[in-house]
Amino acid sequence: MSRTAGHTIKKRSDLKVVALPFVGNYRTTEWMNLGLCRNHSPETFFPSDGAGVERARKICGNCDVKDLCLEYALVEEIEHGVWGGASERERRRIKKRRRTGVA
Repeated sequence: MSRTAGHTIKKRSDLKVVALPFVGNYRTTEWMNLGLCRNHSPETFFPSDGAGVERARKICGNCDVKDLCLEYALVEEIEHGVWGGASERERRRIKKRRRTGVA
């Protein structure tokens, strides 16, 4: 169990409920302190090849804030790197599905 943005997360499925509270222009990033990425160099999450993407994805796969991380990257329109286990290409696909309403 961990705390993020003033909410208690009991299990991974609770993360979607917590998703990025907005207050005016402020977007909380407290959840970043809980990410497994904090234990790795930034270069790990900005790979230049597919093998690097897979390494980052493995780290993200066990992370408690994976869903918040992915949502943050989508909302902020971050174009580079692996966020929440999704590559740039995967995030573009997610955004396109959301725009077209396809699940």
